[in-house]
Amino acid sequence: MNFSIILLKMRYIKICIAIAAILAHLSCVDAPGVKSIERVQYHMGTYARIEVMGGDNGDVDTAFNKINELDNLFSDYNPKSEVSEINNMAGVKAVRVDDEVIRVLEIAKEVAFQTDGAFDPTIGALTIGVYRFGREGEAEIDLDEIDRAKSLVNYKDLIITGNNAYLKNKGMMIDLGGIGKGFAVDRAVSVLKQRGVRSGVVSLSGDIKVFGESVDIAIKNPDNESPVATFRTGARDLAISTSGSYERFIEIDGDIYHHLIVPGSGKPGSDFLSLTVVMEDSSALTDAYSTALFIMGKEKAMEFISAKNGIGVFIVFPDKTIYYNDVFMKLVHNLNITKPSFKQF
Repeated sequence: MNFSIILLKMRYIKICIAIAAILAHLSCVDAPGVKSIERVQYHMGTYARIEVMGGDNGDVDTAFNKINELDNLFSDYNPKSEVSEINNMAGVKAVRVDDEVIRVLEIAKEVAFQTDGAFDPTIGALTIGVYRFGREGEAEIDLDEIDRAKSLVNYKDLIITGNNAYLKNKGMMIDLGGIGKGFAVDRAVSVLKQRGVRSGVVSLSGDIKVFGESVDIAIKNPDNESPVATFRTGARDLAISTSGSYERFIEIDGDIYHHLIVPGSGKPGSDFLSLTVVMEDSSALTDAYSTALFIMGKEKAMEFISAKNGIGVFIVFPDKTIYYNDVFMKLVHNLNITKPSFKQF
């Protein structure tokens, strides 16, 4: 996920912070007698930001600790993580893993089934094995390996039995980059709620969850740091995730390859510049659906959105047209298109 959503303002909270080279100014006056806390730490290869109303630093510490715990379980960059162990044992044996790993893998497999494999947690054979996103310089990238790697991407060959996870074929790899951050946001919010925090915001890169407060959000212009649109969340629990082609990419022989790889072709999707998904409650699902919709392309994405209830979308196309559906309009308030040059699709 990319930090393509800018949190602009949370009522009663005063904030001024830089995340992923984007400066977000949040300013308001604290409610009398209510303490607000906002902190940022580096987790999961990006900046994690937590702000709460009425909690304390112990609450925020516990939420950050949960994110860190999940990073240590999920990261394919960490050779000692449980996901790395599953990858290392691919085609050899099942690995007994933590409940949190099983939970995220089960959600990932369900979304893979719903999207006919457009979202696939075993995409790592391509993203890790071929393109080596985040590992540039460790080894030469060989695009001739794409066809071999494509044959290893199949969520149906990820077998989950109890607390055991097994990849059936040697060379298969799990990459939770399309769901792990959203899942971590959900779990951090759950921790805060369990400790009695009634309102706040948790964000990891482009995955954001708002609870108990109404927050102003801006969707980033893919061409620069200015917003394409702004909206307000309302007081309900709302999850927001964006996938974009312009933040994480590599250059190979003068050509640009972004990280949203289509399993069928082994190459990046090209139908969208950015795609934002808004849903009630689940950041894991908004994270996974934004990835899946981006990858499946315009025609299939539109069919999926029409058939699936509860998914709000805001899309920016390469020709600078935009699209948002009725569900999006029902979930958000005060939508304002800030770029007149961006015409509605």
